[in-house]
Amino acid sequence: MKASIIKGLLYLIIFSLASCSDAGDIGDVENLIDLALDEPSREPVDTSRVGVNNFFVDREFGTIGQQYSDINNNLGLNFVRVLFAWTDPIQPTPNSPINYSFYDDIMNNVPAGVDILIVLVHTPAWMTDPANWENGNPRATWVNRWLTPTAQRYGGNGRVIGFEVWNEPDLTVVPSDTGLGLEDVNNYFELLALGSNSLRQNAPGKLILNAATESIQQSFPEHLNYNRQLVDLGALDLVDVWNVHYYSQNFENVVLSNGVGPFLRGLGKPIWITETGEQGPNNQLEYAETTWPFLVEQIPQIERFYIFQYGETGPVGNNFGLRTTDPSAPVSDLYINLRDRNS
Repeated sequence: MKASIIKGLLYLIIFSLASCSDAGDIGDVENLIDLALDEPSREPVDTSRVGVNNFFVDREFGTIGQQYSDINNNLGLNFVRVLFAWTDPIQPTPNSPINYSFYDDIMNNVPAGVDILIVLVHTPAWMTDPANWENGNPRATWVNRWLTPTAQRYGGNGRVIGFEVWNEPDLTVVPSDTGLGLEDVNNYFELLALGSNSLRQNAPGKLILNAATESIQQSFPEHLNYNRQLVDLGALDLVDVWNVHYYSQNFENVVLSNGVGPFLRGLGKPIWITETGEQGPNNQLEYAETTWPFLVEQIPQIERFYIFQYGETGPVGNNFGLRTTDPSAPVSDLYINLRDRNS
């Protein structure tokens, strides 16, 4: 049966139920029918939009310089997102000097033509003690003790394109971060406002990004609502680029009238998807060739996708890495595709 006939029959069923549906509901059903009958097709990865996450903590994949060379020379990627985490080894006590040696190594090895997006995140264990907070405010303390000195150190570096203020604030994974209370959107907005003001002063000319929530279309509409609340509080005035994460597909949550697509299209900001990817070394290419073109079609403001991630040491079956430590699958199909296209 032709798709047009199937679509016509579905419309008859839908409109027969119009007495219990409003116009918005009908429009959403039409969008879902269109999606079901015209599933996204695979298209070659547009590498001009693609970068990669690499935190350079796994030396199984080579030195910092070797990993950069692989990303840039072999894969042909020019954008790298790195995590600058404020942890115990970086500042073990409130009175210890900040040890920037690891992050200096990351910055000193950036190849020509590659730009770096720095994510500022996390807290050392001593931040769990309110006695160490400035004026009783953990968020102001984080900005003053970590974001500001880090922006002063790297804000003048020509390889840095911008800074993200935190990462997935609606999910607390480091116990000491709990004291910042960022799962409450109002607390994260305060952190973003303080951080944005500091970055404007200490890293002029660098892009400022909000922290992406967990994958914006998943657990619908929970993560999307966190984004909406941030916008309602005034976060658009604090950033240059709106940042989201996108894992899995859930395309239906993009096309709905109250979904991700209309929300992001209405922001009037460039959109960067700073984490996206699929588990399993044989699943990544199809995901990239299907999901990313669909998202660009739905949300033309998307400028960048950052693959999560360059290398991962966990079990190969649920591994997001372009490279793994499993000898049966040392590189993923997406890695091979990018490498062969760049050769």
